Amino acid sequence: MKIPKAKKLPSGSWNIYMMVAGERISITAPTKKEAEQQAAAIKAGAKIERAPERMTLDEAITEYITSKAAVLSPATVRGYRTTQKHRFTQLMQCDVHQITKAHVQRAVNQEAQLVSAKTVANAYGLIRPVLKECGVDVFGVRLPQVVKPVKQYLQPEDIGKLIQAIEGDSCEVPILLAVWLGMRRSEILGLCWDCVDLDRSLIHVRRTVVPDEDNRWVLKEVTKNTYSQRTVDCPDYIMDKIRALPRRKDGRLFGVNPETVRKHVHRACQRAGITDTTVHGLRHTNAAVMKTLGVDDRHAMERGGWACESTYRQTYSYVFDSQKSEADTAINSFFSSKITDEITDEITDESIPLCSDTPAHKIFHLFCNFPLTLRHY
Repeated sequence: MKIPKAKKLPSGSWNIYMMVAGERISITAPTKKEAEQQAAAIKAGAKIERAPERMTLDEAITEYITSKAAVLSPATVRGYRTTQKHRFTQLMQCDVHQITKAHVQRAVNQEAQLVSAKTVANAYGLIRPVLKECGVDVFGVRLPQVVKPVKQYLQPEDIGKLIQAIEGDSCEVPILLAVWLGMRRSEILGLCWDCVDLDRSLIHVRRTVVPDEDNRWVLKEVTKNTYSQRTVDCPDYIMDKIRALPRRKDGRLFGVNPETVRKHVHRACQRAGITDTTVHGLRHTNAAVMKTLGVDDRHAMERGGWACESTYRQTYSYVFDSQKSEADTAINSFFSSKITDEITDEITDESIPLCSDTPAHKIFHLFCNFPLTLRHY
């Protein structure tokens, strides 16, 4: 009878994952021999009556990450490891079966005094499913309110200034792909020559560059989601610059670090004398341009690789300041004209004496019957 190989956990315990009657079973024991014996017994159909073994939250998180390593991105695993090491430290050595909702709420309250609300929410987003897999439900814990940061995207008049400022820059093409095509930084740096159709001026988004568990940037053969895999029409202005790029041995278009691109965007904004933004801010700028031009939402989502319409509309649907100003002016003019019209109608009404014959304090606004003096006009 073949038993899956036992793996030693960082905690020192041994773990075996195996399928029994279509169900995935996890076995954790103090020694490798005990884990194998229990696995063999379960495989043989024996029923093992035992109380839940003591497992700390730290051990449970390690087991959770291990069981899902094949489907998690390196960046996600790295984030989980960071949470495991630095967040909810007061709970990490507690037995998961003894942890209650009240314990988690107290831990959340303490963490909220130390880090941002988003960091607390992300940490809880790991802790809750880990505990749930151990049979402990802490649903209903109140989290601190996350304050969404103000997105920094460029105004129309700034876009041309940026394009001029990056001309000849070593990161010119990556920046153009971000602001002109709305590509993510990870997608831009994941481009290889087999993704570029020079004859038809097309770019196929297939790969990404992401940080691994050790925070090293690695090429990943998949994108953020299935909707991110797309083909984008590339303008001649950018395609000509791509053709002029030197061919790297690794087949990638760009060999720069993602952080390097961020710094070049920052410096370009300084040179251009425009609002500072990020590479992702350029993606937001592209979304604002599409919205302004009246591009159909479905095409905009396909072009930008957004997974769902709600995400595109809520997160990336912008209106430029000039349009806001025009809209506000139109709205204010509409209501102002109504006030003027009503006051004029009331003053000239035959049933009401003219202002010259009527004391100012006896003139009333038609809507609210509020007494007005002549200076209100």
